[in-house]
Amino acid sequence: MALRPSLFVALAVPIMAAAAAAQTVDPGKAAGASPRTDYALTNARIVTAPGKVIERGTVIIRNGRIAAVGANVAIPAGVTRMDLSGSSVYPGLIDAATSVALPSPTRALPAQPGAPAAQAAGGRGAGPPAGGRGGGAGGRGAAAASPVPPVVLPELDAGAEAVDMFEPTEEQLRAFRAGGVTTVGLVFDGGLFPGRVGAALTSPPVETNIKLRPAAGQVVAFGRNREGYPGTGIGAVAFIRQAFLDAQYEGRLDAAMKKGVPGAPRPSNDPFTRALVPAATNEMPAWFLASTEREITRATDIAAEMGLKGPVIVGTREGWRRLENLKRSGALAVVSLDWPSVESITGRAFLAVGNGRSGEAPAPTAADTAEIRGNAAALARAGIPVAFASFGGESGNAFRDRIRLSIAAGMSPDDALKAATVTPAQVLGVSSSVGTIEPGKLANLLVVSGNDLFAAQNPIRQVFIEGRIY
Repeated sequence: MALRPSLFVALAVPIMAAAAAAQTVDPGKAAGASPRTDYALTNARIVTAPGKVIERGTVIIRNGRIAAVGANVAIPAGVTRMDLSGSSVYPGLIDAATSVALPSPTRALPAQPGAPAAQAAGGRGAGPPAGGRGGGAGGRGAAAASPVPPVVLPELDAGAEAVDMFEPTEEQLRAFRAGGVTTVGLVFDGGLFPGRVGAALTSPPVETNIKLRPAAGQVVAFGRNREGYPGTGIGAVAFIRQAFLDAQYEGRLDAAMKKGVPGAPRPSNDPFTRALVPAATNEMPAWFLASTEREITRATDIAAEMGLKGPVIVGTREGWRRLENLKRSGALAVVSLDWPSVESITGRAFLAVGNGRSGEAPAPTAADTAEIRGNAAALARAGIPVAFASFGGESGNAFRDRIRLSIAAGMSPDDALKAATVTPAQVLGVSSSVGTIEPGKLANLLVVSGNDLFAAQNPIRQVFIEGRIY
């Protein structure tokens, strides 16, 4: 006998309710992913933010987010309890800048279909040449063939989004998580204006949408253009300056058109220039790739001249040598923990002059190494905001190890934790989701033995990303 509709609904409702009680609804999960489990992390020492500690408390995780945290938290029914006595819970670490799993802006380009053999296409393969600086194709002599899309060179693909081009392997994601890195800032390495900064999670893409935020900043680099200009460092400076001036002018024309100013020229609508308008008009921060003393000077000078507020200096490996420039420009330093060698530091070669050793620079000393490793500490003491990054090097365990060495070189543990959680979350524009342990934020958490996240003898026991254990 067939069930009547009313009887079917009456039977289905309690069955559905029982299923809902057994597992958390996860509307944001990736297709085919298993449901999340809700947890109560009990009897743990909880570091909710730098300098803020609950000596013995509970964190409630529901639907991938932090539902409650405190010393006296009621544990709801239906959650899995984890007794973490003897362990500490910290916010997941954030690697503020990595180019792992991103295409290089200087990569070799494939031949463009339908184009002459010598022509190549790059970037996203759409739109006119970057700022009119790429190659063209077509013309009246090629009427019989389909028009060839103009070239967008990746070193000049200013509108490219790093989050859309981030294609990590599971091995790369495991390496991030092994060192407690749950969120990464994605920054193209090289070129001139290779695209925009984004933020992503380090969980497997099959479990969730790992794209956390696009358009967090505009990457600016002192690179080269494979088509010829600019081909030198000073040429790159001139190119960058002019690109910002053009974008500011475009912004003014666009504003005049919206206001209906009589006789105002029309905007050019050049895709390259328009992509730079947000950074040129301070709607989006400019992220300058600048590690050496000279590059930092150039970046801060351009920022001052163009009126760019709060520039982000990525790399900053010789930041201690340009403290005044960084402070004067109001810069935030995304400090790479991929430290340079002593021999490569600016001015090192000049020490060889007159030392009576056939032009050889003096051998590196322990003091030289300490100065390099103390870079982040020097910046923090000068009042310059610091975010840690693996940019140019390894992340994961190497990232955590080098934070520990930065503490040994003079950075306070609280400043180091801030540089690996709060500040990178702020500069990437994801503070509402990650960086601290607060209700409503993603449950990106680390559980470590003992009470020191960066102590070599304290292993990471669990890594939570959006409430899932890895």
